Amino acid sequence: MSDRAVLRPERYVAGGEALARDDDGRVVFVRGGIPGDEVIAETTERKKDWRRAVVDEVIVPAPDRVEAPCPQRRRGCGGCDWQELAVPAQLPAKIEIVRDAFRRTAHLPDAVLTTGASVRPEGYRTTIRVIGDGAGRPAYRADRSHDAVAATGCLVAHPALRELLEDITVPADVEVTLRVSAATGERVALWNRHAGDVTGLPADAGVGPDAVVHEQVAGHRFRVSAGSFFQSGPAAAELLVAAVRRAAPELVGAATVLDAYAGVGLFALAATDPSSTLVTIESSRSAVADATANLAGRSASIELGQVGRWRRGRGQHIDVAIADPARSGLGRPGVGAMASSGAPILVLVSCDPVAAARDAALLAKHGYDHDGTEVLDLFPHTHHVECVTRFVRR
Repeated sequence: MSDRAVLRPERYVAGGEALARDDDGRVVFVRGGIPGDEVIAETTERKKDWRRAVVDEVIVPAPDRVEAPCPQRRRGCGGCDWQELAVPAQLPAKIEIVRDAFRRTAHLPDAVLTTGASVRPEGYRTTIRVIGDGAGRPAYRADRSHDAVAATGCLVAHPALRELLEDITVPADVEVTLRVSAATGERVALWNRHAGDVTGLPADAGVGPDAVVHEQVAGHRFRVSAGSFFQSGPAAAELLVAAVRRAAPELVGAATVLDAYAGVGLFALAATDPSSTLVTIESSRSAVADATANLAGRSASIELGQVGRWRRGRGQHIDVAIADPARSGLGRPGVGAMASSGAPILVLVSCDPVAAARDAALLAKHGYDHDGTEVLDLFPHTHHVECVTRFVRR
């Protein structure tokens, strides 16, 4: 079998590659392929029953194929792997990926999926991570390479981040996280200062894990430290809050709400009834400190610890549970903790479709039935997809 072959991608699969079949009917996962293309692709990995390939030449472009709108992507940046797919086609493609994951992994071929909202496809990211290239410029990694591509002019970075990228100097291979607030204009930077010194930051920029910005989401003010996780931007956070509310109308008037993997307290503060008592669990000390500040004035128990080890206390009653785990999902420990809550309603926020489906299968074994998933696009121009799923305890 030649390392180069003509392929016709059929559909997307989890991970953002397009599935095609070679002349022998074997599956080929094609990076850079778009369903409807006819391409010449070069094999990069070969197994007995399948292989991976990357597009080398487009013979016939799919109707949804466009030129990447970002000059850095055209120079090889690997950050936005779906820029060649027209924006209107991106969310529908992500919905089909989620549908396939629930069918294959959760064995839910009839899972009810609804189309959620998307953030605007430009300037939506308020946090980015860059490295220094050989010339001291902030850069991203090239696609499938350790080479660096200058980050200046990044299409998806917030305008305030673009300003920072124009001015700072980053030593070679030093990795720095930059965050700005869309609400206040505050900016912070975080990097390993033993590895080198980032220069050119404005005098008002906070430096280090304890530096903070303040963001506005759904009418609430949030403190977010440089060392804490936050969504791609406030627009994404606001869409997620609204989706969680839709998934659990029982949040209105709920006596006690559990927020697992609570981060800085986004859902605990913005998605719940002000009268609700809150129980939050989070393993990041930085995020717990932020949540403590953000939930001041609320009746809240803010716990530092691993969600998988948490169990409902004796006599404790949870009306609604919300969980927003990392990309790997709840897994067995997280599912065990959520099931122990006894909450009649569980809302799961997932950033990986296969993990979402795997968690749905595990939750079903613990008596929680899938009751609808809303699919949102919070990362336009990439294959990343967010799901908000409602589960009801039998």
